[in-house]
Amino acid sequence: MLKLSFLSLLLISSFASAEEERRADAHAHGLNNLSMVISQNQVAITYEMPIVQLLDEHDEHDEHDEHDEHDEHDEHDEHDENDKLTVSDESLAEFQNYSKLFAFPKGANCDLVSFKSELHSVSTEGDHKDVELSYEFSCNEPSQLKSITINAFNQFSELENLYFEAVINNKALTKSLKSDVDKVIF
Repeated sequence: MLKLSFLSLLLISSFASAEEERRADAHAHGLNNLSMVISQNQVAITYEMPIVQLLDEHDEHDEHDEHDEHDEHDEHDEHDENDKLTVSDESLAEFQNYSKLFAFPKGANCDLVSFKSELHSVSTEGDHKDVELSYEFSCNEPSQLKSITINAFNQFSELENLYFEAVINNKALTKSLKSDVDKVIF
């Protein structure tokens, strides 16, 4: 996995400016990010989403949108309250089952080698946080790694867009996906 770790560092540095720009704009509800590196039979994936996407209290936030009169100040206050909340380690551990978020072609026969989850702040204003999930896989049939299906659109009703960026055997690929297009072919 040393080679994959080096490639992961390359991916991180190559997309660092784009990531900083996205974070500088503050995290956007309804937007998730998936970064992937494939090298030979090894795959590394980082999946990011706003913490509020995992909170049950966020459903109350949506009720404000149904009213004709909309007070943005009140919405922002409630948004801040939700962002101060946190999710349990058990909730994050559920994402070790990566098929909730994405899936490889079955023929690639990929095995999860490691999983890590963490929360990180994304803004100096308020207490906005994102969830970051990191996965490493070993695939027995890497020639079958020709696509990835995004299952997160089925998991999260509020997810509208997913920004996908990858380095696949030394070639860069970026795509912006909406819920009606849930597969990236490479």
